[in-house]
Parts: sequence; C-alpha cells; structure tokens
Amino acid sequence: MTKKTFKEMCSFHEYGSGRLKRNAIYFDRQPNGFKFMVKANVGNISKQDLFNQLYDWVTEKIQAPDWFVEYKYAKTDEERFKVPIMG
Repeated sequence: MTKKTFKEMCSFHEYGSGRLKRNAIYFDRQPNGFKFMVKANVGNISKQDLFNQLYDWVTEKIQAPDWFVEYKYAKTDEERFKVPIMG
C-alpha cells in the first residue's frame, strides 16, 4: 500500500491547545470502530513524523512506535474503538 492510499484511510484529530496540544491519527475504520491509533504531544513529534510512525508500524517496518507515542491496537473486530470527543 502506498503512503498516499494509506493517508486517505486515516482520520486525523487534534486535542487540547498550547503546550498540551496532542495530535492523534486513527487507521482502518470499520462500522464498529478503528483498529489502530497513535497519539503524541506536538512538542515531541510533528504530525508528519507521527503519521510516518503509524505507517511504519502498520506496515510492520517497526515493532512499535517510539516510546513517547501513545498507541492502541485492536486485535479483533470486537475490540475496535471509536474516536473520543476529548483525548
């Protein structure tokens, strides 16, 4: 899968403001929720670098995102999750 196709399948969100602002990216949406999520403080990583972490993780180029990136993965369709209103 190309990065362009992958990006079109992502959902980008921002939570908070100022120093507490966080970017979140969700991937692999089904009617019952998403399968992958990465989230991090904007002071630690840019949105583009966060996207690259998600892409590399999902395409198995890395085992897991960097230590400062919060991530979530649904192993089964029943464990899929919705995007929260507040992060």
